[in-house]
Amino acid sequence: MTDPQINQFLQDCIIHDDASDTGINPDAFYGLYVSWCALNLKVPLPDPAFRTALRLAGLRMEKNGKNKNGAFHGLRMTGPAAVDYILNSNP
Repeated sequence: MTDPQINQFLQDCIIHDDASDTGINPDAFYGLYVSWCALNLKVPLPDPAFRTALRLAGLRMEKNGKNKNGAFHGLRMTGPAAVDYILNSNP
């Protein structure tokens, strides 16, 4: 069973987009989650627990040539947390 906080995060911040050829890398996914938690006054799970929760939610990381460390393909960031993450992750 997936944590209700993770379910809400996924509903608020992730769009399924099969046309996306890059997906979301795991570090960016966690950064997006931390941004969402900050905006929603939630305490984020530690990264390993977050990755476990994503697996329980049925999301799988895949490796390919574009993302050597792997990515969650077919997903795209959206919403205020995505904007916050993008603005705060670029120097």
